[in-house]
Order: sequence, then C-alpha cells, then structure tokens
Amino acid sequence: MSLTKKVWLSLIVAPVAIALLVTACGGNEEKPSITPETTSAPADTTGVTATEVKWGTHYPLSQNPASAYAPIAYGMDAFFKYINAQGGVYGRKLTLIIGDDHYNPADTVEVVRQLVEQEKVFGILSGLGESTHLAVYKYLEDQGIPDMYVSTGLLQWVEPVAKNRFGGNPDYIMEGKFLAEYIVNNFSGKKVGFLLQNDQLGVEGEKGLKEGLQGSDVQIVATETYEAANWDVSAQTQRLKNAGAEVLVAFAIPPQAASMVKAARETLAWDVPIMVSGIDCNDLFIMLATPEYAEGVISYTFGLQAYATDDPGVQKYEKIWAKYGTGGELNNFELYGMFVAELTVYNMEVNGPDLSRQSFLDAAEHTCKFDCTTCFPDGPVMTSPTDHRIAKNLVYNEVVNGKWQQISDMVSFEPTKVCTPPELPADFDKQPKVGRAAEFVDVP
Repeated sequence: MSLTKKVWLSLIVAPVAIALLVTACGGNEEKPSITPETTSAPADTTGVTATEVKWGTHYPLSQNPASAYAPIAYGMDAFFKYINAQGGVYGRKLTLIIGDDHYNPADTVEVVRQLVEQEKVFGILSGLGESTHLAVYKYLEDQGIPDMYVSTGLLQWVEPVAKNRFGGNPDYIMEGKFLAEYIVNNFSGKKVGFLLQNDQLGVEGEKGLKEGLQGSDVQIVATETYEAANWDVSAQTQRLKNAGAEVLVAFAIPPQAASMVKAARETLAWDVPIMVSGIDCNDLFIMLATPEYAEGVISYTFGLQAYATDDPGVQKYEKIWAKYGTGGELNNFELYGMFVAELTVYNMEVNGPDLSRQSFLDAAEHTCKFDCTTCFPDGPVMTSPTDHRIAKNLVYNEVVNGKWQQISDMVSFEPTKVCTPPELPADFDKQPKVGRAAEFVDVP
C-alpha cells in the first residue's frame, strides 16, 4: 500500500511564557528536566535533521465513510504550513506524511510500519480510530516512538500511562459522566434508553453513563447496540421507544447518531430529548440528521469551536485555514487538527534545538498552563508524568437554529491542580509565537 499524501508542515511557538495544553508536574515544586539526559538510553533522533522533522499519521482518505474525519489531518497540515512559512522550529521544517488506512486495522498496520520502518518518521501524530489505532499502539509503545494525541477517547490510551502515548480526546468514561450529569440535572425521574456502538466506544461510554447516573432517580430502561458498518438504527430506535424511554443517549458516530435522530423525529414522530457523544458535535452530524430534526440535540465540546467566529482565537485559525487550508469554511475537524498541531509545535519549541524522541516526550508531559489559541479562556490543559490527557475541560452544546451553540460554563475534570513551568531554552523567544488570540502573522 502506498502512502497517499505528503505534506510539509512547520511549527509555530506559543507566545506566552508558559502556556497551556496538557502539562503539569503533578505538584512537584522542582523545575522539571526536559533534556535527553533524563534517560540512560542513547538519544533517538530518528526523523530529525538540521532542516527537517518528519511526522506521520494514519487517516482514511478515500473509499470509506470515515474519510469525513480526514479534515483533521488537513487542519494539522494547514497550521504547520503557516509555521513553516515563518521559518519552522529552530530552523527545521516539518513534514507530515498522511497514510491512507481506509479505516481498516490491517491497512493501519501496513501504513504505520511503512511510516516507521521506511519513512523513518519521528513520531505518529493524532492517528484516528479505535480499532485502527488498537492495531498499532503496542508496536509504537514497544519502540518508544512518540504516539501523540490519539484521535479517539479510549481510556486505554491514558490508563495506564505509557511514556510515549498521549490521548487527544476526552476519555469516554469522563464523557459519559459529563452527559449523565446533564441528565440528572435536567431530567430528574425520567427513564433513559441507550444506543451504543458495539465496541469499546459503547462499552466505555456506557460505563461512564452508569457511574454518573448512580444514586440518582433516573432509571435506565433499555440498551440497544449496533455494528459500526450498519448505518441504519431505525429498529433499535423503535425498540427504545417501545421500552418506554423518555430520554435517549447515543454513544455513536455521526451516521448512526443521525439515523437515530431521524428515526425518532421523522419516522416515529417522537419528540424525545436526545443527547449524543462529543464525536457528533460537528456539522457532519447536523447535515446527516438534517437541521430540522437535529434541533435541540445536546452534546459537548472540549474547546472553542468553529462557530465561535467572534472569538479572536477562532478568527486567527480562520485566517490560517483561508491561506493554507484546502478550501471552504473552517469546520470543527480542521480546527481540532490545528489545535493538535499547535500543541505539538509548542512542545517542540519548549524542548529546544536538541531534539530527540526522549526529550520531546519529556517536554510533552510537562506542559504547564499553555493557553492555546482555541482553549477556553479559563481552561488551559496540563499534563504530568502521571496524566497524559490533553482534553479535560468540557462545555455542553445544543443545536439551535441548525448550529451547535455553547449552553453552559466550562466544567473542569483537571486532576493536576499545580504545575511548575519548565525552563525555557535560551533562544525560545526567537521562535514564532502562538497562543490564544495571538495576532495572525501574515506570511507568504
């Protein structure tokens, strides 16, 4: 299988002295070391030259409905092109090689092995999918290859912590608890029915929901499952209605979540409150469900979204996308990709010019209060050696007039309350700067 696309990316630094996204030093008052000397192994500089750092990723780009998620990779590409135009990070441009895995685990194995063994990438960035990434995560872990910001919410990515791996989405158990809290606060005494994907997405989502509902007067009356390849869940929706459900919750990807909504609203004329996973909090879900039937559906997000066009940070991303993206208006998938790329750039800048896999991973797990461009104003995410999550600040969203809108204040699940900023490299201030609401630098 060939790797279908190479993209040259570059990184831009975060302008603030120490800013956000996922890093905290678990309360340790000493300055954390982020140098290769923290390990006795020789520094592994695979994928790094004087002029380049080479990254890889796996996404379905064609011949699969899941290719709807490919814009995440294109968002990373756009942000890194923006950085490359400013000279890169310590004079190094970034190359991103996107392997088309068709959302097929067997293809993912082939793609990732080619990235690692033939292309000699520095690391894998934001690989997509539960079953697909499950096929390669252990391979990456065994070799100590940076496996950054996996684009799924399996708890397995972050518990137990592996030095080389960081989660990119809120874990599904955290998400389930958050959605359950909304049900308890807004639908006291109601009967709830679940629609669950028949894999770890559904298993972990259900676990979080049950933990969040425990001790409340909300009753679970029915649970229906579906296979990921089956888009039509009309029969499951009918059974949930027959069971007497008064609230529906779906841990489902957009096609099935939209099918449930359309079956309830259009086929069954059932005006039941509906909540869906954060996977569905995007324009794709609304398009599939149709704006009319999606109206009033509740979900959540973990950062500012593309619809927040009055926010200076979102405006900055819009300008980057307009100049370096693949066309069209910025959407939430592309925005998420830029967020991941921005965090990666920041950690490379904090690392300093002497870059190795080990030193980068040390920097990544000591990110301290990095205030990214599209982070919530009071929600910098932090990491530590015992916490490799980057998405722990959540808000509820609702479809209003055909658009997702934020309807709550931020709720933080941040376990790391105190962190000590890392010592910054001497030439850190000479790097391009990024950060929430930072001015867009218009470069050729």
